[in-house]
Amino acid sequence: MDPLTLHEIDENLTSADVAQLKFLCMDLIPKKRLETVRDAKDLFLRLEEQALLDDKLLVPELLITIGRLDLLVILKTSKEEVNRKLPERDISSKGVSAYRKMLFKISEDVTEENLRSLKFLLELPKAKLGPSASLLDVLIEMEKQQRLGEDNLGELYGILEKCDKQLACRIEEFQNMDRDPEQGGRLPLQEMSNNEQPSLPNQRNIVDGRRRLSSVCSVFTDSDTPPKSDEYYTMTQRPLGYCLIINNYRFKENTTYRNREGTEKDKDDLFSLFQRMHFMVEVRDDLLASDIRDVIKEFAEKDHTKMGAFVCCVLSHGEKGAVLGTDGKPVEIHELTLPFAECPTLASKPKLFFIQACQGNEGQNGILTADGQVNDTEEGTLDEDAYNPALRKVPIKADFLIGMATVEYYQSFRHTKDGSIYIQELCRQLQICPRNEDMLSILTKVNREVSTKVLKGYKQMPEPRYTLTKKLVLPLD
Repeated sequence: MDPLTLHEIDENLTSADVAQLKFLCMDLIPKKRLETVRDAKDLFLRLEEQALLDDKLLVPELLITIGRLDLLVILKTSKEEVNRKLPERDISSKGVSAYRKMLFKISEDVTEENLRSLKFLLELPKAKLGPSASLLDVLIEMEKQQRLGEDNLGELYGILEKCDKQLACRIEEFQNMDRDPEQGGRLPLQEMSNNEQPSLPNQRNIVDGRRRLSSVCSVFTDSDTPPKSDEYYTMTQRPLGYCLIINNYRFKENTTYRNREGTEKDKDDLFSLFQRMHFMVEVRDDLLASDIRDVIKEFAEKDHTKMGAFVCCVLSHGEKGAVLGTDGKPVEIHELTLPFAECPTLASKPKLFFIQACQGNEGQNGILTADGQVNDTEEGTLDEDAYNPALRKVPIKADFLIGMATVEYYQSFRHTKDGSIYIQELCRQLQICPRNEDMLSILTKVNREVSTKVLKGYKQMPEPRYTLTKKLVLPLD
């Protein structure tokens, strides 16, 4: 990278910033070389020695992790652009490890009171635990004494469980991640995850700790729920959570997209449905791509501590892996989900996204079946939520459910008066579902009903993508 650019970044970093960067680079730079780092210029030189600055995303990733988004301007990039490029990063690039990011986020969220309690319980040498010692200092000392490591989280977990159960949940989430060792342990960017919990050696009291954590990390306490409450997310909070509806109807005249007739019906039905489910529903109409990003940031920064879930419904035109603002510009779906994956007050809580938009411009051909009744919808009253092709993936992390109106490459259809085929069927199934039926079973019914229709001579097949770790049953009235 340009030395003048790195010098300008160094001039704007505080000593606390440099300490955080050093911690994040502990898996990238030999310890002896890291000990000689006094400022960011030294750190950049050490990274250059390891040929790590060849990865143009590393410095932006470090700055984003420590929250210095203002310095991305110097690199002529943005958080959105970096997040867009990270999934395409060369697999040989190391990047910041998921383990380091997890510890750093814990250090960012720990309170002074909890830090004092943690120091007291850890029984580290008093010389290492002075009043000025930060949690990062404590973690580094634990690693030196081999009391902490990526496969040795038991002691820290047990202490955090006594001080702050929400922070302990961070470790449990990290353990449950499906990490790819070939990617240096980076945070996974994948569409599906298994729910198996890897056995971790040297995890003292971790099983008992998980049982105690069940009261914090999603216990279903409603008396009418099935008996195995540890298999269900908690849905007893009132209000249950925020529900954001982004409804794009009028598109700018300088775009090639028509106004989305019928979307008002979808908006009204979703508003009514999620109000009945005890959500605080807010509607934002006709948003530009930049406005969509802003409102997503606004809701991701809300305090969801007393909430049990979050819902976002996006009604717009779309393309593969993205939805469109009313200016015709794309917002990738991972830009909608990632801010909520990083929201600490939504950790271990279900985050639901329902996307009514095309994912391509192809029409799905059906297969003729004997003895079948064709459910044909009148042509001339259907529109496609049209697209502009692009190759993208939709990475999601734990406890997400993304309901797509159609599979990739294909169109989705909207009735110009009665609303979109997918959203209307989703609302219908959620309202008629038997008590205690879980969300994935309901979405399977939505798939079946939508797939039986013939729409302008074509078929439509919705697609749920999920990394839910428990069963989800939404309350109705």
